[in-house]
Amino acid sequence: MATWWVGFNLRAVLLAVPPVLSAVRRDLHLSYTGAGLLTALPVLAFALAAVPGARLVARLGAHRVVTLGLVALTLGTALRAWPGPAGLAAVFGGTVALAVGIAIAQPGVPVVLQRWFPGGVQRASITVTLGLTMGELVGATVTRPLLVPLTGGGWRGTFLVWALPPALALAGWVLLVPARNTAQVVRQQSLRPLLRLPVVWSVAVLFAAQGLVYFTANTWIPETAPGGPGGSAAALGLLGINGIQIPCLLALAMIRRPFVTRRSFYLLGGGLALAGTAGWLLASATPALLWSALIGAGVSMNFAALLAYPPAVAPPAVIAPFSAVMLAVGYGAAFLGPVAGGACLDLTHLRWTPFLPVLVAALAMLALAARLPAPPWPAPGGGAPAPPAGAGLEAP
Repeated sequence: MATWWVGFNLRAVLLAVPPVLSAVRRDLHLSYTGAGLLTALPVLAFALAAVPGARLVARLGAHRVVTLGLVALTLGTALRAWPGPAGLAAVFGGTVALAVGIAIAQPGVPVVLQRWFPGGVQRASITVTLGLTMGELVGATVTRPLLVPLTGGGWRGTFLVWALPPALALAGWVLLVPARNTAQVVRQQSLRPLLRLPVVWSVAVLFAAQGLVYFTANTWIPETAPGGPGGSAAALGLLGINGIQIPCLLALAMIRRPFVTRRSFYLLGGGLALAGTAGWLLASATPALLWSALIGAGVSMNFAALLAYPPAVAPPAVIAPFSAVMLAVGYGAAFLGPVAGGACLDLTHLRWTPFLPVLVAALAMLALAARLPAPPWPAPGGGAPAPPAGAGLEAP
């Protein structure tokens, strides 16, 4: 439950912004570019702060780093509600602070999972992923219809309300969750030898491909749908790609057999994403819900399994830097994907072209899954894990 709640709070505050973004833009006199930057900054921070987050895990221990991340998330979320002339700086400063908090916590979570659940990392990681997804869903759906009226119609009030869940998560993490040996500082493998391993790059680029599919499709489904952003196809498309993820993750949580290292599992996810992308390009109006749901199912399968991959296969010294590389590459691509889709539309003025990056990324998911290398480490629990030959360890 603790891991689910942490995962929930690492996403809910982000998806609570789009429902009130028009009011933020109007009150702070932002351009559309500035409003877009407000939602894109967290994704960029995830990419830039992932490796520094792994370094902090090496120096402070995973439990302390997750604690620091929750502190920054709580304070940053509350700071965005600062009134008066400093409001614009507070919104952007708070967004950066909360995003950095999430980014440094993310490499620490897999380390905690391996220490707490050495025999059930896969299921524990799926639970965290389910928390992430539920946070996205709740943040996106309750903010406007429930929190805006509750707080008197102002967007600042909703930001203050959304500072409460991470504050509760922080209190529970510090007071109720035992540090055990997750507070222990682990001698961490240095990054350079890790980057020479084919499996690290294969997993990182596969994570990037699924992220690009998800974020780019979510951004451009409304514009590429027949009838435009206000049409029924656009609404069904967004419902399908996001709504399918909860039942998909619940089904994965019930699977006891290991699948995070199975090529066939990633091939199935890539195949579903490719089928949905092709269907959306060729016949998005009939039926839009089906095609987008296929994309969402394929992406959620790969996302959940890849988050579980480092703690499931790597020794403790490797988990945080491996996760950091994967997150940095993946969220970097997620930041660039929607921009590439917009560039395609600007260059061609053809309605369907923003989905070209999605098509390329879905094909990459299949190609990478077909050639996914075996991990070079002994399975955790199958003897004393050791880093790959020639890999140096970095003292904390």
